[in-house]
Amino acid sequence: MKTRKSLIFFCLISITLFAPPAFADKTTGHGAVVWLPIAKAKILTGSQYFPTTLRTIQQAKESILAAMYLINVAPALEDGNPASILLESLISAKKRGLTVKVILDDSQFSINYNAYKRLKQSGVDVSFDTPQKVLHAKGIVIDSKTCILGSFNWTRASLEDNYEFAALIEGPSQAKELLDYISKIGLSPGTPIQPENPQGPKFPVSLLISSPEPLLFKLFTDQSEKALDLYLYLLKKAQTQNSSQIQINYEEFAKALGYTENYYRNVIQPLRKLIGKFGLIQRNFLSKELTLKYIPSRNYITIPDAYWDYGFYHKLSFAAKYMYLISLNEAQESGRNPYWFRSNKDLTRIYHISGAPITHAIDELEQENILEVYRQRPDESGGFLNRLANRYRLNPLQSPGQFAQALNALSSKYGADLTAKAHELSGQLNEPNDLEKIQTYIELINTYGYEKVREVNSKVASYHRESGFRGLSQVILLLKGN
Repeated sequence: MKTRKSLIFFCLISITLFAPPAFADKTTGHGAVVWLPIAKAKILTGSQYFPTTLRTIQQAKESILAAMYLINVAPALEDGNPASILLESLISAKKRGLTVKVILDDSQFSINYNAYKRLKQSGVDVSFDTPQKVLHAKGIVIDSKTCILGSFNWTRASLEDNYEFAALIEGPSQAKELLDYISKIGLSPGTPIQPENPQGPKFPVSLLISSPEPLLFKLFTDQSEKALDLYLYLLKKAQTQNSSQIQINYEEFAKALGYTENYYRNVIQPLRKLIGKFGLIQRNFLSKELTLKYIPSRNYITIPDAYWDYGFYHKLSFAAKYMYLISLNEAQESGRNPYWFRSNKDLTRIYHISGAPITHAIDELEQENILEVYRQRPDESGGFLNRLANRYRLNPLQSPGQFAQALNALSSKYGADLTAKAHELSGQLNEPNDLEKIQTYIELINTYGYEKVREVNSKVASYHRESGFRGLSQVILLLKGN
């Protein structure tokens, strides 16, 4: 009897250890055990990844979700580039009627942008993640049951040259677990844009950042706005004519500062400040020429010619001009140009401009659609002190004529009354010149009705601007919640 029991026990142990199980246990956070089917897995090394992934995408029946750190492709389909071929297979899947969603890493914005643009133009649901974390994953989930995960980025080097490996996993439970995790990735709102490469004068960054106080800050505290305007104009003129020697022309200088009379009187004071107080210009009073002094600087920012052509040098306040130059520098230094983020505390420390002028200047640039502001919400405890720094996007300068033309195009497409209502609602949230948001309001009105959207928008407009809740995203959230 004892021998028989021992034999039965041995057989049970043997079955447990050596027989392939059909299920695996997963302990939940509450101590319960859930039995999940064991997935089938296959290792993909080197050259196996591309054909297997391509075939799996082409055989998909319902859905594809891809979360990729890097997709490096040209603006159009490239023959022979495996990364481009894989991207095109996603577009083809969308055309076959499948649900296709792609998330790309924001920190690799400049490289991923071509892939984003190709997918977006083809109607694929594509987004960048937020800058708070890096999306370092390289994986896809197909038909909610097949996962391909590994080290492969979709680049020619990764797919053809590097030592890489991945796993193909067949298992609905494992796919669901991964889908749930990916669903928690924060996505950047709005449509990303490429950084500008404008024509214009080069402004020395050392005027913005230097010790103990940058010269631009001294101009600001001295309330020498016209001196700054004149210096920027002379800088532009000197670089256009490729000479630091500039003929004195009081009428020309006065008109550049917005004056239509009393040319000498209106120019001489800012000119004397630039020569004597700030040392940015030299002048021999026996000569009819000015000489712009060389300002040593490792880095330069380009001020777009549109700053003058579209009249922003007249339109913006002194604080907004200061903040615009800061934004140009921050965007240029950012790895996510034209996106950047910096706390008000750090802006004060680096550029010396204090909190209140920063806030007002940012609001003004936002209203002009020069700066898109993504205000962060309180942390989980509801406190504002430890919340993340606001994020910003520097937009290309837009002329009033360009805006009016685009607004007329919306009126022709959707009707003048609907467009006017959407324009008013966008202005209520301090963004009257943001065409993207105006079009979104048009779509919201068509979906929920004007009165409902107006009611929710008024409620959101009553929130404090820096709360993180006073924005179009909150309007959409409340509308969907109702």
